Amino acid sequence: MTNRSLMCSPAMRPDLQPVHDVLVADGAKAGLKRLEQSSFRTVLDALVDGSCPLAHEGLDTLLPNKSVAFLRAALVTAGVLPSRDEQFAALERWIASATEAVTDDNERKLVRRFATWHHLRRLRRESEKRPLSPTQAATARAGIRAAVALLAWLRGQGASLGQCTQGHLDEWMDSGNSTRYNARGFIEWCRKNRHIGEDLSIPAFERLNHVRPTDEDERWAITRRLMHDEDLAIEDRFAGLLVLLYAQHITVISRLPTTAVTADGPRTSLLLGTEPLLLPDPLDTLARQLLARRRGHTTIGSASDSVWLFPGAYAGQHLSSYHLGERLKRLGIYSRPGRTSALMGSSTQLPAAVLSKLLGLSPESATAWTQSGGNWVRYAAELQSRPHPRLHLAGDESESPGA
Repeated sequence: MTNRSLMCSPAMRPDLQPVHDVLVADGAKAGLKRLEQSSFRTVLDALVDGSCPLAHEGLDTLLPNKSVAFLRAALVTAGVLPSRDEQFAALERWIASATEAVTDDNERKLVRRFATWHHLRRLRRESEKRPLSPTQAATARAGIRAAVALLAWLRGQGASLGQCTQGHLDEWMDSGNSTRYNARGFIEWCRKNRHIGEDLSIPAFERLNHVRPTDEDERWAITRRLMHDEDLAIEDRFAGLLVLLYAQHITVISRLPTTAVTADGPRTSLLLGTEPLLLPDPLDTLARQLLARRRGHTTIGSASDSVWLFPGAYAGQHLSSYHLGERLKRLGIYSRPGRTSALMGSSTQLPAAVLSKLLGLSPESATAWTQSGGNWVRYAAELQSRPHPRLHLAGDESESPGA
């Protein structure tokens, strides 16, 4: 049975019927177009000849192959395969491969125990609540890489982990770059499990906490462009405004469900925290337009509308925070500086309790920002005399930015 016969033959194997249905969900033409890709034909050939079972484990054997991710997402969306956390599954595969490459048998066993009990056990619990983010998976990989590198360095110094001293750790830190700080979790785990002395440690990496905010003139110039430039993609305009006006993190924006937007007559609200945020014009128009065209640009899979406000390329998945961030950077919007500038402005206009409820900030963060921004009552009295037009978080049109 050839790939094309999978699309056209009435003598199809019953177990492959779900694959056929997924391919033609958006029409046979779209399915046949997929078959023009050699990577996709490789997957279907394996399914047809039986070398790849129609299961997550079977598809995993065909990796790396980008078409596997497209087909898997479509099969999950169609209910053919059960849903699973792909970030977590990929991390498990990576750990197996990375530890297998460790040549020393004792070191390989130690790193596997560290990866399993320090990282996977914790991340598995978190994965049960919500899918892992790429950042969480990347952090785990960085910690495991650093552990492997440290053990190899010690071996090169003629010392085992049990012979490691604070002098060894200090020398290792001083002779490399900042990625060596990622071994801190490994050292703490080793100390806790008595693989090393109780007095050994790697200090925490001192990050620069202060982020230079986006210049106010620049922020409002970009804001006005996002509001009025209809040549820009609606998704980019709305996401950029959520960063620059409402200090939303890109990860939060990319995961917004369609249920976060409520259109009630002429009023449109967005749920970011515990209380709905009334959107002023033109944000309310952009939000409604997003709802009207929220189906993703995937070419296979379920034809039903996406549950995400920002659908991704794979069926049933949201746009990744990485790709959303790259799109906004092309418009001159950088998440941390933009959010910092927005929070500085918002914290001078609204009390901490309101910021927490409307923007989804933790009470502690909201309080910290309002305290650093000065006395709210004093700034509220000065609000009308500010030179830059402002957009109230509650949607007061009298303060909407002009053209």
